Amino acid sequence: MAEKTKVLVTAGNTAMPIDQVRSITNIFRGRTGTAIASYFAMQGAEVTLLTSNLGLVVEMGREDIRVISYKTFDSLACKMESAIATEERPDIVIHSAAVSDFKVAGVFTKDNNDRLVSVDATKKVSSSYPELFLKMVQTEKLVDLIRPNWGFNGVLVKFKLEVGISDEELQEIARKSRKSSDADLIVANCLEWANSYAYIIGSDDEAVHVSRKLLPKMLFEKIEDIRRERQ
Repeated sequence: MAEKTKVLVTAGNTAMPIDQVRSITNIFRGRTGTAIASYFAMQGAEVTLLTSNLGLVVEMGREDIRVISYKTFDSLACKMESAIATEERPDIVIHSAAVSDFKVAGVFTKDNNDRLVSVDATKKVSSSYPELFLKMVQTEKLVDLIRPNWGFNGVLVKFKLEVGISDEELQEIARKSRKSSDADLIVANCLEWANSYAYIIGSDDEAVHVSRKLLPKMLFEKIEDIRRERQ
C-alpha cells in the first residue's frame, strides 16, 4: 500500500440518549476495528480511527493513528460525514462500528386511565415513575450514506453481524447486504463465534473463512487486490 493512502476506520458502539443522563447502547467495544486500524498503520497507511473506546487505543500504544472520539449516533454520523465528504476524502473506508439500529423518539408513562402520556426527557427523567415506556424508531443506515450522500468512490468495507443462524444463512444475508450498500467487501460473523472467525465476501460472492487473528491481514490483502484491479 502506498505510504500516503488514507484509511478511515470506524469502531465501537453508539449511545442513543433517553434523557440527559441515560442512554441505550450495545455490547461491542471496538476491538476489531482498532486492530484493523493498527494493522493498516503498520503497513504505512495514513489512518484515521473514529472510535467510542479511547481506552483500547491507549492500550494499543500507537501514535501514528489519528484518533477521533464519538459517543452518540449523531456524533458518529457527523464525524463520518466530515471525514468523508471533503476534498481530502479517504481512499478506503472500513465501517466496523456497531451502529444502533433504533433511537429513542419519546418517553412515556401511564396516567390514571392507563393511557400513555409523554414524559419530559429534555433533562433527567424522574425516578419516581413506577414504569416508563420508550418509543423506538429506526435510525438511518450510515453505511448507505457513504456513497450516494457523501460522494465516496473508493474501497468500502461493510460489517454484518447476526445471532443464532447458520453459516450458510449468514453468508446469504451478507451477500445481499454488501450489494445493498454498494460495498466492495463485507465482513460477516455471528455473535456466538465472533471471537473465533469471520467471513469476507466480495463482488464474486465467494465467502472466505478467516480467523479473527488474521482478519486485519486478510482484509488488507483483499483491499490491495481491489485497488490494483482499478489502477
